[in-house]
Order: sequence, then structure tokens, then C-alpha cells
Amino acid sequence: MEKNVSQIRWQQIFSLLALDVAIIISWIAYHEYQPKLLEQFNFTDFSFALTVIQAIVLTIMPPIAGLIADKIRKKGGHQLPVITVGVSVTAMVFMAVAFTVLQNPVGDIRWILPFMITLWLISMNIFHSPAISTIELFVPAEKLPQVIALFVIVTDLVRAIEPIIVDIIDFFGAPLTFAAGGVLILGTGFLLKKTSSNLPLAEEEKRILAQSNTNSNFQRVLVLGFAVGIATTLLLNIFPNIYDVSLAQMQNYELKGNFFVSILLVISALVSYPISRWVEERNLQTLVLAGFVGLFLLATAIFVISNPYLLGILSVGYVILFALISVCSLPIAFSNISAAQKVFGIGLFFSGVELANGLVDILLQM
Repeated sequence: MEKNVSQIRWQQIFSLLALDVAIIISWIAYHEYQPKLLEQFNFTDFSFALTVIQAIVLTIMPPIAGLIADKIRKKGGHQLPVITVGVSVTAMVFMAVAFTVLQNPVGDIRWILPFMITLWLISMNIFHSPAISTIELFVPAEKLPQVIALFVIVTDLVRAIEPIIVDIIDFFGAPLTFAAGGVLILGTGFLLKKTSSNLPLAEEEKRILAQSNTNSNFQRVLVLGFAVGIATTLLLNIFPNIYDVSLAQMQNYELKGNFFVSILLVISALVSYPISRWVEERNLQTLVLAGFVGLFLLATAIFVISNPYLLGILSVGYVILFALISVCSLPIAFSNISAAQKVFGIGLFFSGVELANGLVDILLQM
């Protein structure tokens, strides 16, 4: 896929990075308060159904949003309006949830809560894929792994300090947290719009559409996203329980599995940028294929080995390969998507990621 950008537009990249951080923090808040709110409003029986709904919404919404954005691009526009609408709706839903929780409704009116949660899930996924797909307008093709590495670093570090974020969220309480989340999403979305408004994005989209001769390989993109999702959900959702059991064998040493995962995420962040420089002159698809094979072998060993010291060594190897696939996967997805179907293709990539996460969440609750 040809690019017209000759240098990295850092102002727009940092704005997009701020929006991505706001999304991650919002998800942390959602996962922290969703079970509590379901219990508070007597919807605990609805928990499994909501998990299924969440998996469905997160899987189908990214490509749907991508189709809408691509239609706008083909008509001479760009995906920024879709991002703006999604950000605005999400912020309003955040505020509505905050107001609902503050009012503590009873009776039939309390059914507004699961409806608002579902609407929030939909709105959060309207703008994520279109936002990420704008990276192509801000970064030269050969520099894409470096910029993706920056996103990996920040994402891993935010996930690593999740226990601290959760403590802060608990301190402020649900209403203030959701209100703050709305302000955070709206503010970072406005920042992206402001920093991008002076750029001739529609003209650049036209040039990219006219010059591209890449055929889309949607199956490869979806499978790639699914594989990334499996690797991610293993690290964040499955391994902590394994670490809890293994670390319990160590005398006079109390370390929780979640805290150990935080350490691993910091390691992943530290190696991401060196890896991004190392892969620049190499075949990304070969590296990622080898990375996934290595991840499969290491994950198998982590499941069967209980020695905490050996488990630690295997886990460090896992997160190094995890950083490799995190840095390389999105550039590979871009290279397998035609310019005319760019946002839809990126939506499919994230759809695969969320499908893996959703299936694991459902299995854990069955």
C-alpha cells in the first residue's frame, strides 16, 4: 500500500495515543464496575447474558463502523466524522450512566442500566477502528512498526498499573468515574479532531485510493487478529491464575499472579521499541509466524510446568514474543488491505481480537 506521508506527524500521533489511553482506562473502569453495578441493581442473573452480548457487540461493531467510514471516504471524505460521532455518543452515554447510578433507580426503570451498558459497548466500538486506521495518514510505511511500538509501550504500561488505576476508581466511586470517563473520551477525541483539522485528509485519502493496487486478504487479517487476541487473553486472563498456584509454592514470598503479569507487561513495554527497530528491514510476516509458533510452545509449557522459577523464565520469553507480534501485526494487517477497504479491514482485525477475548470470557463463565 503506497503512502504519501514523508515523515511522522507526531502531533496527530500523540493525539491518537491520548485517545487510545482514554479507551483503555475506560475499559478498566467498565470491567471494575460492571459486576458491582449488576449486583447493586439486582442483575446478577443477567451477567452471563451481558458477557455474550458484549462478545457479539465487540465482534460485529468494528467492521460495521469500518464499512460506514469507507463509504464516507469513497465519497470524497475521511473517517474523522465517524470518530467524532462515536466519541460524542460515548461521552453522552458515560454521562447518562453516571446520572443513572447516582439516582439509584428502583423498579422497572432500573432496566435502563443494562440498556445503557449495551449502548456504551456499541458507541465505544464506533470510533476505535476508524481512529486507529488514521495512522496510515500520519506515518510513512517504513516507520509504522516504530509508531505501533509506541502504542504497545503505552498500552502495556497502562495495563501494568491497572491495580493503581482500580484503586483510584474505587476511591472516586462509580458516578464520578463514569462522568470523568466521558470527559476523558470527549477531550481526547476533540484533541484528535483539532490536531487533524488543518491537514488535507480528504485529499490524501483520494491520492491513496487512486494509487493503491493492493487486493484485500480479509481472511488473513481476521485470523491474524484472532491469533493476537488469543495471545493477549492468555496473558491477561488465564496466566494470572496459573501464576497464583505456582507462586503459592514459594515460602516467605507473597506475590499475586496479577502483579506478576504487571511486571511482565513492563518487560514487554521495554523491549517493544528495540524490536520495532530490529524488524524494520526484515520480513514481518515470517517473523510473526515464527513468533506465534514460539508463543504456542511457550504457552503449552506454562500450562504444564509448575516450578515458579522456570515458569518465570518461560513467561519472560512469552512477553518478548508477545511484544514482537504486537509491533508487527497491525502493519501486516495494513499491508493486506486495499486502500478502498482500509477501515473495514482494520475493523476485521480488531473483530478477530475481540472474538478471541469474548470466547474466553464466555468459557470462563460457563
